[in-house]
Amino acid sequence: MIEDIRTIAETFDERAETYSKNVWHRVYAEQFVELAPLEPSQHVLDAGVGTGFAAIAIARRVGAAGHVLGIDVSPGMLLKARSAIDTAGIGNVELMQADATDLHLIASSTFDAVICASALLYMPVALALGEWRRLLVPRGLIGFSTMRTGSPPAGQLFRDCARKEFGLTLEDPSAELGSEERCRTVLEIAGFDRATIVPGVVQLSSGDLDHAWESNVRSAAHAAVRGLSVADQEVLRARFESAMDDARREDEASFGRVDVLYAFARKT
Repeated sequence: MIEDIRTIAETFDERAETYSKNVWHRVYAEQFVELAPLEPSQHVLDAGVGTGFAAIAIARRVGAAGHVLGIDVSPGMLLKARSAIDTAGIGNVELMQADATDLHLIASSTFDAVICASALLYMPVALALGEWRRLLVPRGLIGFSTMRTGSPPAGQLFRDCARKEFGLTLEDPSAELGSEERCRTVLEIAGFDRATIVPGVVQLSSGDLDHAWESNVRSAAHAAVRGLSVADQEVLRARFESAMDDARREDEASFGRVDVLYAFARKT
């Protein structure tokens, strides 16, 4: 877990320009929102809005009478989100730069739902869920998406290569939430019930896999790699891309499979 929020913001600022080029990010967010039991006219917090994929899908679900507030620590991501939202012609999304785990300026019981698309793995889980519970109306909906531990295979391969080449132990960012049991446990501890954990699959395209080095080396969870010298990073890149090419030749479909989890529960 990266605890320095400034580091997270800077990391995602660096990724903002190319983040939307990974098609699977959009598919992942839209699949999540499609499964969420949202209703027209609801007020929804999108915690960790990123480049806006989930916010746009949520806004369409709640309709013009509903409202979406998208929160993110990265101004770079928010700029991309604003552009995407305007291009989509969506008028019921407001954006705010803030720490999604500390929204003390927003009154309690403000939102019908809090949705966090793939961002909870970069936050202190208990702190985030506690804050979001405060913001929800009674019986309000909490929903988050995550990946199973070890998924996607390209991410695990990157961590394996970093360990073998340079002895770096990189944390799997999905480990804390990476199973149905773990998702259910953190929700129950945070004061939610009626938890439903839905497994899913998102397939990385060939283009997504072509961006695997950039996505992994810039990941907030892989900051230690960016501490290597430029020469050592190039050695790691060559090792990783060679191993990835071998895996893709063997079975690109399996290598590109991302096992995901969509978790939903209600405020007690």
